Amino acid sequence: MAHRLGFYPATNDDILEVGVAIDPMTEENGCLMVVPGSHRGPAYDHHENGVFVGAVQMSDVDMGIAGKILLNEGDISLHHVRALHGSAPNMSANSRRLLLMGYAAADSFPIGGYGDWDKWQANMLRGTGGNVPRFNGAPVRIAEPKPDDKGSIFEIQEVLSKTHFETIKPT
Repeated sequence: MAHRLGFYPATNDDILEVGVAIDPMTEENGCLMVVPGSHRGPAYDHHENGVFVGAVQMSDVDMGIAGKILLNEGDISLHHVRALHGSAPNMSANSRRLLLMGYAAADSFPIGGYGDWDKWQANMLRGTGGNVPRFNGAPVRIAEPKPDDKGSIFEIQEVLSKTHFETIKPT
């Protein structure tokens, strides 16, 4: 389980995650699971032995309360950027593609940098971006240091000693 701010810290948490199911998301193919109310909790630590691993520690999460987000193709899911979420391994022969997009307030700046300023401004869907970030006191942790020779989120999570889903079976 992880939350987006664990990977991409921002100046505030006025960010909505939108998932569009390309394929059906079922228990068998490892549907998205979200821990209710976790967006109001602390900035969970996504490190293990001092290295960023892209998931929170097992003892920090009650997987028994995680809600399963079952979707048909074309359905959408919505969750707060700080909501703990994750997917079990796909145990079926079916694909589980999900397009995830984050929509942030214009004054929510990535702490790690926004890249090209003109592109950042051109990507504003509504409102006017500026150069003054708003800090709302949302708890943040920086996703460093990262493991050597790992690039994607999925490669980083491969270094976990134990996942949240090793003991969970579809019901």
